[in-house]
Amino acid sequence: MVRDPSSGGVGHLVIRLARELRTAADRQLAEYGLTMQQAELLFAASTRGEISPGNLTTLLLTDEAGVSRLVDRLEAKGLVRTRASEHDRRALTLDLTPAGRRMTAKIWRLRSATNRRVKAGISERELEQVHSVLLRISKNIAEMPEVLT
Repeated sequence: MVRDPSSGGVGHLVIRLARELRTAADRQLAEYGLTMQQAELLFAASTRGEISPGNLTTLLLTDEAGVSRLVDRLEAKGLVRTRASEHDRRALTLDLTPAGRRMTAKIWRLRSATNRRVKAGISERELEQVHSVLLRISKNIAEMPEVLT
């Protein structure tokens, strides 16, 4: 199989795909006044029960200050509220408000429809292979030494 030289390498393609997915998601979510990261935070709060902002840093690919800003924006929109964790009083826990639950249901439907369109024409086997390969690449990167010699 000959690769199109204009497509770049695997890394370039992954970065391009991530950027295109984020741009498309942000465009779709704009009508709800949300960004993709804010939607992901709402999904996490709705599916994981008690979740602390600190646990969201990996999921949202940002630092604690970024999570804090996202939480503040969603709190200002009346979609989440924070409270002291029942397990660790130093930590905050996020809860969806009734408006947050309604918004999450709307954007969940949007996400499902988008996922169907993105995966159109791709078999489950192919999707599993892509998933497996991307996980392996991620693992390889995580195992790389900080300085290559």
